Amino acid sequence: MAVVSNPRRRRSGPTVWVLGASLACVVALARPASAALGDTTASIARDRIAMRVAQSMTTPMPSYDVHRMVDPAGGVVREYADRTGQVFAVTWHGPRGPDLKTLLGGYYDRYVAAATQHRTGHHVVTIHAPDLVLSVVRFQRFAYGRAYLPNRMPSGVTKADLR
Repeated sequence: MAVVSNPRRRRSGPTVWVLGASLACVVALARPASAALGDTTASIARDRIAMRVAQSMTTPMPSYDVHRMVDPAGGVVREYADRTGQVFAVTWHGPRGPDLKTLLGGYYDRYVAAATQHRTGHHVVTIHAPDLVLSVVRFQRFAYGRAYLPNRMPSGVTKADLR
């Protein structure tokens, strides 16, 4: 059973926008990202070209690799891939969000369902399920998020490692 939450809006601080009905427009305007969550890293080279990546770097960790890409606007996408090349987590932050359809792959439809289910004026969508944990936050001039597959994370990797 998936639990979808949408926290209450704070009275002070930045304005938070809803990703409900206008989600398709937001995604259409975003730039493509990289290999999809749950897929292989084989498409990263092609997607670096599509994103017009200004900077990219791969950092090997003991049980996984972090593929970091920075677009010309300063947005950062990180993909976490295990030693078999399977992407088990993605994180992002920047002035606008990445193309979530590309980034989330087969999990995108679940995100859309969660975003349209809670239309209360907020730009925060969270899913906690046994096979998927996802959090997407969109402010007026900044977006960040994290999605990971708990059952595919390598041994010893925690959600705190996914920054």
